[in-house]
Amino acid sequence: MADTTLTLKELAKLIWKNLLLIVIVTALFGGLAYGTANYLLPARYTASMDFVAKGKITQGGFTKWQARSQNEQAANVFQNIAISPGVIDHTTNEIGNVSPEALRENITVCSTPRSNTYTLTVTSSSPEKAKKKLEVVAKNFKKEFKLEYKQGRKAMPTRKERRMYLKPILPTVLVKSIKFKDKTRVVKSYPNVKFAAAIGTATGFLLATWGSIYWRLRRSYR
Repeated sequence: MADTTLTLKELAKLIWKNLLLIVIVTALFGGLAYGTANYLLPARYTASMDFVAKGKITQGGFTKWQARSQNEQAANVFQNIAISPGVIDHTTNEIGNVSPEALRENITVCSTPRSNTYTLTVTSSSPEKAKKKLEVVAKNFKKEFKLEYKQGRKAMPTRKERRMYLKPILPTVLVKSIKFKDKTRVVKSYPNVKFAAAIGTATGFLLATWGSIYWRLRRSYR
């Protein structure tokens, strides 16, 4: 049986001998992946806008840092408001040609760690549509938030009730206002062309290198 063990020196010589083939296959796979991601797959664009939430401590003893640590919980509340029927219905009526279900799936609210800044994002098939939808959603989001805040204020216990019944409970923060920043960002969120090209290039290189080694070992068995 022939010796099929390859040393590092032999492997380097084998790669160098087939370098042109490896480069061609690598470039081919990278180009195919780039072309598929850039021209064939349906593009998705995400428009985002930041807003700042100002809170009011409903019970004493809560530091600013502790209040800001509640941002993730507040982000869930904002997410529920952003996809509420009030926002979705008004937005679809103003924009048209979009279903409430599709719009609801493309709206997200995320938080910034240890901060009172949040980001509202809307995804669509073109940058113009994404920006337009975001502007309408943000406008309706502010209106819906004011309604939710008024209802929350009515449901809040009075100061006397808090002193009598809620003293053992940890203090909470009631968000009383939000302010959107003027800057709107629009980026291509899908597909990631650079990542797809990198994956295709790496795949082509590995396949070409493995193929060269395979044929070398196959000849050794003969």
